[in-house]
Amino acid sequence: MTDVPAPIEALKPIRELVYDYLRDAIGSGEITAGERLNESELAVKLNVSRTPVREAVRMLESDGLVQAVPRRGVIVHEFDISEIIEIYMIRQALEVLAIRSAADRATPYDTARIRGYLNESEACLAAENYEGYFEATELFTNAIIEAGKMPRVTQLISTYREHLKYYRKITLSDAGRRSKVLGQHFAILDAVEARDTELVGKLVFDHLEGAMNVFRRIHKKG
Repeated sequence: MTDVPAPIEALKPIRELVYDYLRDAIGSGEITAGERLNESELAVKLNVSRTPVREAVRMLESDGLVQAVPRRGVIVHEFDISEIIEIYMIRQALEVLAIRSAADRATPYDTARIRGYLNESEACLAAENYEGYFEATELFTNAIIEAGKMPRVTQLISTYREHLKYYRKITLSDAGRRSKVLGQHFAILDAVEARDTELVGKLVFDHLEGAMNVFRRIHKKG
């Protein structure tokens, strides 16, 4: 595991900074499924006391990303395929709801910002900067969900998307899939700008159905 970026900015409580770091490390696969989280080692590594580490681990446990296992300690949760498919289906339902709302509530500022992330995704893809493409795609998704102005739904989606972050990177590892997703995202944004909630719902549902099917196919190959 790489060192936490330093210095840590005191913009959030330390427990939240530790939580963000561990959540991102789990989502990226840097901390792998089944790996044990040692609070003492993490406290030394991150140059913090054990208390914020313990609090951050509890937050991760509440999210379902880690679990306490007798005689093993706290480990990163190993999702089985049925859990992952269920999470995809929950995310699908919630994102249809949020992005349909964006078709009603998004402002011109919202859509301009969202299109900026899409253009950045396109530029990164053309430059074969796949890490940049993934990051810009994440920003696009976050922004279009937030444009729905449904904070509770947004929070739920954020939690479930963290569960799938590692798998989203895998499903976007195929060149054809990356190009297809980019086209789908442009179509979704166009429908949001046209205030066509019915079309938005169909496009978002189909987009996430495709992601779920890619995961199923990759899992079978594995």
